[in-house]
Amino acid sequence: MITVRFAPSPTGFLHVGGARTALFNFLFARNQKGKFLLRIEDTDRERSRPEFEKEILDSLKWLGLGWDETPLRQSERISIYQKEAEKLLSGGLAYEEVKEGKRAVIFKMPRREIALTDLLRGEVRFDTRVFEDLVLLKSDGFPTYHWACVVDDEALGVTHVIRGEDHLTNTPKQMLLLEALGWRVPAYAHLPLILGSDGTPLSKRHGAVSVAHYLKEGFLPEGLVNYLALLGWGAEGNREFFTLPELVEKFSLKRLIRSSARFDLEKLRWTNAQHLRALPETDYLRRASDWFQSENLIPAGFPEARLQSALLLFRSRIQTFKDLGVEAPYFFRDVESYDLEAMNRSLGEPGLKEKLLDLKAKFEALPDFGDVVKLEAVLREGAQKTGVEAKVLIHPLRLALTGKGVSPGIFELMKALGKDVCLERLGRLLEKL
Repeated sequence: MITVRFAPSPTGFLHVGGARTALFNFLFARNQKGKFLLRIEDTDRERSRPEFEKEILDSLKWLGLGWDETPLRQSERISIYQKEAEKLLSGGLAYEEVKEGKRAVIFKMPRREIALTDLLRGEVRFDTRVFEDLVLLKSDGFPTYHWACVVDDEALGVTHVIRGEDHLTNTPKQMLLLEALGWRVPAYAHLPLILGSDGTPLSKRHGAVSVAHYLKEGFLPEGLVNYLALLGWGAEGNREFFTLPELVEKFSLKRLIRSSARFDLEKLRWTNAQHLRALPETDYLRRASDWFQSENLIPAGFPEARLQSALLLFRSRIQTFKDLGVEAPYFFRDVESYDLEAMNRSLGEPGLKEKLLDLKAKFEALPDFGDVVKLEAVLREGAQKTGVEAKVLIHPLRLALTGKGVSPGIFELMKALGKDVCLERLGRLLEKL
């Protein structure tokens, strides 16, 4: 059975590079009806933290990358690594180094050429004479990365190792250890690194941060997964929108791309927007409401109906849930200031205050603001009565309701905000005129 593993170290959060590696392993395993295993490489006792491990596991769950079997934790297998090292010692393939009463075990590096047939790069050859002997067990009895990795890959029955190209020079060393123990050498595929949009190494300034950050920013897991899949894997044709089941169905190691992918935050946002719009309306509203609640962005007593109205009104205008709070803060708190340019553009009509007072009275006569057609008819009737174009009233009305010069359709906006809020804000602007 095809068996792959994702092996994060809990010394930091799960970032996009690691998430892509996990995703490609997951897609390959599910496509091949194999196993996707999780291994926690926590033998760095100084830097490993339980909060990092929890964040990594939570991030994988949020992305939908469920693993098979209970995760293997290296810190619980120290005696196994020590036992396997004794085999190399007894066979003369490793030696001890004792300092201050503490023993380290070191592998005698064979001096020859070794060939790796990488599934992505083809044959890669290494001269092991440039390698130093390899420490297997440190003086504290804990294994090094190379040794624990090899022992665990054998124990888990790993058939394919899919990881970043930064591990390429590690692979021949691990292959030699596997050969020395008479264990099967898995197939390897080393993924090109992800670069920033400017071609430099990926960093926070490119928008590439932890997976948990994207959750807090209001991204969908479907959007992030879709985008990460296309960073180094090419589907047939020019299609760019995929659900996770579709990615599983179509994924193939043969379509991995050898060149480095470039992380583009704007393209990620665009991809996320496509998934937002593809959600069924009830699912969209539920997820968005849950996100606003989890981020404590909804004032106490805020009407759920108004939040849902805002979400539906802005669905085609936002790319993440957070965008609603950025683009339309006036849904969640009173308008306390007005855009100066919008004021200059909107408030210059002679006798404007009287025209708006008349309009406000007409709006007050309506039982509610639930009928967009009726709202528009009232405004246009008022404009015609006072001899002005409708925009003369629409622009200051928009300013009153939002504090801005741009917004979605003014009548849809009035319906979403509700009668009481609209009249209160219009009255506040009139007081300032």
